[in-house]
Amino acid sequence: MLISDRGEGLVDGFSPLGGQTLSPYVHEELNFDEGDLSLSSPGGSSTGSAVSVSAGFALIGIGTETNGSIVQPASRQALYALKPTLGSVTAEGCWRVSRTRDIPGVMAKSPRDVAAALGALMDDVALSHLPPNGYMSFLSDGFRGLRIGFVDPTLFRLPLDFWAPSDEAKEQHDTVYHAFVSSFIKAGGANTIYPVNLTSPKELNLDDESALEIINSYEHEAVANEFLREYSSQDGGVRTLADIIRFNSEHSNISLPKEAPDQSWLIRAVEGRPTEEAYQEAIDHIAKVGKGGLDKAMEEHQLDIIAGPMDSSLCALSCASGYPIANIPLSRYHLKGNLSRPFGLGAIARAGQESALIRLMSAFQDEPPVRRTPERLLQK
Repeated sequence: MLISDRGEGLVDGFSPLGGQTLSPYVHEELNFDEGDLSLSSPGGSSTGSAVSVSAGFALIGIGTETNGSIVQPASRQALYALKPTLGSVTAEGCWRVSRTRDIPGVMAKSPRDVAAALGALMDDVALSHLPPNGYMSFLSDGFRGLRIGFVDPTLFRLPLDFWAPSDEAKEQHDTVYHAFVSSFIKAGGANTIYPVNLTSPKELNLDDESALEIINSYEHEAVANEFLREYSSQDGGVRTLADIIRFNSEHSNISLPKEAPDQSWLIRAVEGRPTEEAYQEAIDHIAKVGKGGLDKAMEEHQLDIIAGPMDSSLCALSCASGYPIANIPLSRYHLKGNLSRPFGLGAIARAGQESALIRLMSAFQDEPPVRRTPERLLQK
């Protein structure tokens, strides 16, 4: 995780030791002509966990998410994923960027595996409100009774510096998305509202700077130092975030290779940390805009879930509010005659309502399209 949260222009899934992680669904080399999260990017700092599951090396992947680190790579590997309500899973022993935003979550090939793993992760308070069989009780419970609102996909896309999709890509995505919404409406099992007016993630900015990044920059050094004091060797010479910066500079041929030469975010966390006043303003702002915006939309339509494209900044609203978010595999791009990476549907529920997301995942799995195995794994 430290690589993708270390500085500007760094590629998710890159390690100076192991090199670049690639999606098993993507056949071409990395190409960032359309942005840092363009088609070939595996997407998100928990990319390694997502790819290991999608490629068949593991049944379940655990990652930590600040803002999209679980659900974004899960979308691009055609995985079901769930980041739970903030504070419902201990982050002890995890490397974190933020004390108040980070939480571990789950990625898997099926809703059943997500439900089983989530039951092992969640704290006793969360589990005490569940039936005896835990989250497994909500599998195959169907859409009936759920109230789901869908955003207009043309209003929810990734920022252009992340991905500037072609008209062909946008048309393919929106066609599948609208077909999915229509199937909900025609099925009649769920009460469906479309479109739902929802706060734009752009509104999380303060004076053209992301309030979430202000929070991360303020909290990063303290949580990193706590982790290093607890889990690093006293004789290793790396006990603080400042030590990591120094080590990287002294061993730049290894730690700052040409593929990942920047550590400006680490330096900012140590030497240019935002003021207490700016930090508190950012905390108040995300509560008002992020949580407040979701609450307003959910209360207006009495919604259990708000869904939208995962190829968007929808996850920023989950980060700001602390509400759980899931990814559901939706389809794949087929551009210029070639199959390309998968994309998913993002779904946000109210705090403590992971069960609604498990129901949605499970009911969706019972409907086409079925998640397809990466072609590379089928080759002899």
